[in-house]
Amino acid sequence: MSTELSSQAEAVNQALQDPAPKVDLPTSLKVDLFRGLYAPSSEEWYTTATVRELNGEDEEALSAFDVQKNVTYSEYMTHLLKRGVVTIGDIEVNGKAEIIDDLIVGDRDALFLGVLKATYGRYREFQVTCRECGGDNDITMDLDTDFKSEPVKVDLHKPITVKLKNNTTVQLRYPTGGDSQIAGKRGKTTAEQNTIILSRCALLDGKTTAEKEAWARGLSLADRNKLVKALFSAQPGPRMEEVETQCSHCNAKIVLALDWVALLFG
Repeated sequence: MSTELSSQAEAVNQALQDPAPKVDLPTSLKVDLFRGLYAPSSEEWYTTATVRELNGEDEEALSAFDVQKNVTYSEYMTHLLKRGVVTIGDIEVNGKAEIIDDLIVGDRDALFLGVLKATYGRYREFQVTCRECGGDNDITMDLDTDFKSEPVKVDLHKPITVKLKNNTTVQLRYPTGGDSQIAGKRGKTTAEQNTIILSRCALLDGKTTAEKEAWARGLSLADRNKLVKALFSAQPGPRMEEVETQCSHCNAKIVLALDWVALLFG
């Protein structure tokens, strides 16, 4: 064998013996859900999901979706989660919006926080300009501790029962992302959105959609407020609240009012 061929053979043998180059796989994360997703085929609730980090392709897709007209916050969240959520239990999401829309709002928020952690890690850094002195401040948020969820004290698989002024009771199911989207699209005002949410979540067997909405409009203001409060105060999940800090230059108070989307792209 010639020297050249011998050298080539040694190079091939060495390449076969060396470990294959490592490819960085997308970061994934397990997320525990509060209520989960019901699987009729197995008659069980799936309460564990897998999410992945978002990449440049996702950013482009979300930006293109965001420039469309009349996109509601709930629609945007669905579009984001159907890309970032890989599985819920044994169910593969595969970009199916209807799976994401069947989750209660608290579970959707928990999934988004999971996507955020998979994308950035535990800590999320921001740069904020002080309104008092104009100085730039580096702010770090701990995604594990700054967005805690209160312990769930009720069975989320059972309806909410509310007693009205006339001592009758109404049972409500927890609103889902799909409910929020329909209310946001059809309701031009908060009052109209409340009517739609109540009509969709109230368990009124045998009534048509029009009859349910008429029922919601006919409720007294006190009863409507009580029902709406019951729906949203019982919703579990991480809470988005204002974060206060001080300017490192002039000690002035800085208040950060962030939403979930700002946490992702801000």
